[in-house]
Amino acid sequence: MILAKVIGHVVATQKCQELSGSNLLMVAALGDDLEPLKNRTYVAVDSVGAGINDIVLAEAYFALNKDKYKAMSVVAIVEKVYTKE
Repeated sequence: MILAKVIGHVVATQKCQELSGSNLLMVAALGDDLEPLKNRTYVAVDSVGAGINDIVLAEAYFALNKDKYKAMSVVAIVEKVYTKE
């Protein structure tokens, strides 16, 4: 699982049957400082109703059909991150 920030929506007019009706989000992985990491953006299936600028927990292999393809899913909206400094 990774912490990520929602940075956009992905519009796909044609999707495989498993993704029909799903919202797709563009998310950027976050580093320890909670800043987006360069070149670490992903498209994820939104299962929790996340929006732009939300910090989310994304699971890299929470796939709808693991035999056909790997998927990333947003599984939680993060309210607060506590770190020991």
